[in-house]
Amino acid sequence: METNAALLELCPEPLDLGIPDHPHHLGRARPAPLAAAPAPAHDQPDVLSTPVPIFVVPIGSTPSGSSGTALSPDGCLGLNGHSRATLDAASRSWLLARLPDRVSAAMAAATHWELYGTRGLLIVACGDDARRMGFSVESVRPETSPPHTPCEVLTAQESRTAASRPAAERERLITRFWVRKDAAMQAVGRGLSVAPERIEAGFPTDRGTVTVPGPYGVEVPVLVRNFSFSPSYEFAVAVAEPLALTPSFAYSVR
Repeated sequence: METNAALLELCPEPLDLGIPDHPHHLGRARPAPLAAAPAPAHDQPDVLSTPVPIFVVPIGSTPSGSSGTALSPDGCLGLNGHSRATLDAASRSWLLARLPDRVSAAMAAATHWELYGTRGLLIVACGDDARRMGFSVESVRPETSPPHTPCEVLTAQESRTAASRPAAERERLITRFWVRKDAAMQAVGRGLSVAPERIEAGFPTDRGTVTVPGPYGVEVPVLVRNFSFSPSYEFAVAVAEPLALTPSFAYSVR
């Protein structure tokens, strides 16, 4: 999926409260305390869940005349899928020196962390429990651009749902379905070994259970949840049931 150049404007509010009417600019916003995402009233409360710290880090353009050593929006793409173990010591030091202090401190203290990136945005999940979760983030192309997200990732039902929406909404919806599938496959360790069109993830709300085909014909139920923190991105978190893990978010801005 191709990404666009829109950068994220974060506000210091919990993700589930949505984006306020008065956006905060990157230079003025402050990090919010880590807060577990509240469960909907009809779900079981997450009080017994283990929180997994997740940092949402917008990366702005490299200032004109800089040395070129800063982390750039396009650099987030190259970090996608990396973890503490896949980066050598020099690369880890380089990265930590270019992230907000709060994020760098959490990463330095953690025995494990994972990175998920798209253009202009880096997601950092800290702690060993992050290994048992799946994450996926994608940038949504502006409605003035031609659709790029491949529709072949969709089931027949999802394709019908997307086709019924106005063109301005279609790319976002397809991207939302895709990040759900991608996160679910990661959560059960299948990666892209399963054809995405075999996974039905077209549930209408922000939270639902999808079934991922496992080895030897075993099907694995996975709880998937979307978080909308900007019109420019789609982000999903997945946990194989019945694991009790919940994301605990912080906005992290310079």
